[in-house]
Amino acid sequence: MVDVVLYLEGERYLSYRILRGVKNRFGSTNEIGMFEMEGEGMKEITNPSEVLISEGDENPAGSVIVSTIEGTRPLLVELQALTTNTLFGFPRRTANGIDFNRLTLLMAVIEKRAGINLSNQDAYLNVVGGIRINEPGIDLGIILSVCSSYKNKPIPNDIVVIGEVGLTRRSQKS
Repeated sequence: MVDVVLYLEGERYLSYRILRGVKNRFGSTNEIGMFEMEGEGMKEITNPSEVLISEGDENPAGSVIVSTIEGTRPLLVELQALTTNTLFGFPRRTANGIDFNRLTLLMAVIEKRAGINLSNQDAYLNVVGGIRINEPGIDLGIILSVCSSYKNKPIPNDIVVIGEVGLTRRSQKS
């Protein structure tokens, strides 16, 4: 019998850690707490969105702010994408903080629905702060960050993107 299962997650070289409750017999699950490793131990981060968005006035192409929810906690998180011409015949895809298969699926949607040829592009996607996101509501952010990097056009940093993206186009009937 297990009353509570907790995971302490984080990137090896970052000081931030996420405490995630995945089973709790007497309370809610999928809640997170965010902490920073310091000399005295772990210190709570009261506003995780501050560390999940990179600082600076410069807004580079490929960067977009998305809204996600972890348990009952809404978070603003920065996605960063980089596309570059591939040096080999087979383009490389790398995803840090999201499911790799979701990235490849959404890149196929970009190619098919937006008509942007990414078959000769290496693509790298990173979620700032080392958090892992599984919510489909960030799909549109992934697509916009990849397209922004490919077109080398920044997305204004005062825009927050939310939206799930499907595989097919639905036509509206009048």
